[in-house]
Amino acid sequence: MRNECNIIRDLLPLYIERMVSADTAEFVEEHLKDCELCRKEYENSKVPQSTQEIAGAMPLQKLNRKMKIKRLQTIALTAVFVIALFVSAFAVLDAPIYFPYSKGIVTPEKLGDKGMLLTFDKKVTDFDYTVYDDPDGENFYYCDIEAWTSLWDIWFSQGKDNLSVTVTTRQVKPILAVYVPNNGSETVCIGKYDPNAEDPIERNVHFESTVLLPRLSLGYCLMLAIIALAALGIVWFVTRKKTELRVWVERIWLYPVAYIIGHCIVSGINWTTYSLPRDLSLIIFISILLYSGLLLAHNIWHLKREIMQINH
Repeated sequence: MRNECNIIRDLLPLYIERMVSADTAEFVEEHLKDCELCRKEYENSKVPQSTQEIAGAMPLQKLNRKMKIKRLQTIALTAVFVIALFVSAFAVLDAPIYFPYSKGIVTPEKLGDKGMLLTFDKKVTDFDYTVYDDPDGENFYYCDIEAWTSLWDIWFSQGKDNLSVTVTTRQVKPILAVYVPNNGSETVCIGKYDPNAEDPIERNVHFESTVLLPRLSLGYCLMLAIIALAALGIVWFVTRKKTELRVWVERIWLYPVAYIIGHCIVSGINWTTYSLPRDLSLIIFISILLYSGLLLAHNIWHLKREIMQINH
């Protein structure tokens, strides 16, 4: 019984401040019903405290506030990392796997007076095309065609019908359909649609092949992130004895780290890309999520150190 009274008296300050769980509160209340000494102690504890007593309780209240902040930050950190994990998985699974040219990968056909119909092989799960005027000023359009699949589509989207699209233009003039493999090999002319010809689709067309080079912008951005990381590391070393400035340098330093991790998730160790808008937007989005998580982790770490200092 004596041991139980000692436990109850240790819990009374927390019970009065409502800082205990429901089960602990119920345990304290049951004891107070039967123990007069502890009940008196409880009544005396509710009397307004002196200034000295209040000052003595300040570290406990400060510790409680910091513990609540730490719990909230831990919950937020978990949520951010879970979201980052899902987005990263999407980036990997949805990354385009471009098809090299092969016969039947895409077939051009005339579709009445509406334009040219492009029908893709069943293994193609997504595509894109761009129509533009001939750069040399000739009286026809180019139609650059890309076709790809992804790990997600390979695993979960098999058995669908062939994809198709109708290509229309502002003016009625021929369209030269060009397949772009996006693998460093030459482009291939798959046909020419001429609405005014007896045979609207001409298969054997003289065409000067080109090679579409990948974009290097991702490599430049990655290089900038590495340079920023190194520069901030030097600044941190110089200011390491100035606590407040060092903390701010650490917070800024975390973004290049997050960007490099985001780049590795989306593009691996590749510095080039054939789908720059998609890859760059995903890298930035993932890096922001990761930065938020790393910043929360940084704050939790510093908060933990403050709590340890208060306890000591």
